[in-house]
Amino acid sequence: MLQRDIFINEITKKMKSDKKIYFLSADFGAAALDKLREQFPKNFIHCGISEQAMLDIAAGLALEKNKVFVYAMAPFLSLRAIEQAKCGPGLMNLPICMISVGIGLGYADAGPTHYSNEDFSCLRSIVGSSIYTPSDNNTTKFIAKEMLTKPKFSYVRLDRDVQKDLNPKINSEDYKNGFKIFGKIEKKKIAIISHGKIFHDCTSAFNKNKYLLINLFRSKPFPEKLVKKIKTIEKFLVVDEQTPSGNLSSCVYEGFRDKKFYPKIVSKSLPERYFFENGGRKFLLNKFGLSKTDLLKATKDF
Repeated sequence: MLQRDIFINEITKKMKSDKKIYFLSADFGAAALDKLREQFPKNFIHCGISEQAMLDIAAGLALEKNKVFVYAMAPFLSLRAIEQAKCGPGLMNLPICMISVGIGLGYADAGPTHYSNEDFSCLRSIVGSSIYTPSDNNTTKFIAKEMLTKPKFSYVRLDRDVQKDLNPKINSEDYKNGFKIFGKIEKKKIAIISHGKIFHDCTSAFNKNKYLLINLFRSKPFPEKLVKKIKTIEKFLVVDEQTPSGNLSSCVYEGFRDKKFYPKIVSKSLPERYFFENGGRKFLLNKFGLSKTDLLKATKDF
């Protein structure tokens, strides 16, 4: 099942007992959303192709003590409406959950207007935001439940495609921590940090018996316990489907620095450019330095 359907299903179930939940969409659908609209028409607002206005409406609803979810394509919910994200949930500290679908190159081959390769850095820069990038449905469900029980200003980055389950599954303790480590922690290993779809590419490229794999599904606030867990590791490769400025490796470096932890960090991301080429997501990732071969080669930089 798609991550967005998992998330919306959790909201629909909760609406049966909580009439203070509102779901706003900027002309964006989903199979699960059809059910939500049918069952709770008074709690659904179609805002049209107007992400900026949608966030302003959400701010008004949140000021009336409602739990508000806004839903749109990633490039438009992030950069097009970034001022409203700052002035609404940011400045006023409102518990609005932004559900962003199609991160990275997820909308290949729609071109650079539909790619979302800067949203991570932009939303992370907004004061008070929490950033989530789940790699599977199980984590997505955890996030949805948290936003329903403990609403807060959050930016949830969902992939457009179906994602495989992680094995072993992320449990409630992992979710509370904000990360999960796959493999045995050993000083000689290189640790690979990633999130979202690209984490699955990392699990395919790197054997967890030889490498340490870290799924960092909550990047802001940065997990407090991560450094304590991996402080013996000396080398880290951080992989992200974003452009270089302010990407996941920047986040990891800052999080480590705050704990006075200074290991070697190599960043592997998309180049500093826009992508006009066609051929699909896998083709673009392979062409621009994020193939499995590229990821393995990046560990040689140490």
